[in-house]
Amino acid sequence: MEGDDENKEGKPAGMRLLTKKEVAKLLACSVRMVERLVASRTLTAVRIRGAVRFRSNDVEQIMMKGAA
Repeated sequence: MEGDDENKEGKPAGMRLLTKKEVAKLLACSVRMVERLVASRTLTAVRIRGAVRFRSNDVEQIMMKGAA
């Protein structure tokens, strides 16, 4: 199917930006734990005009490492 590599916003898969709260929900952890992952450089934050966001593919990689 044509839209398999894109999400509903029309962006390529993995290019979606997530908030701290969304990341915490995906990883089943607290927002503070997400902040710790950033501090330890396990997760890279993207800053856009002061807003902190995270690439969905980076979060997926953390989820895969945790499952191994």
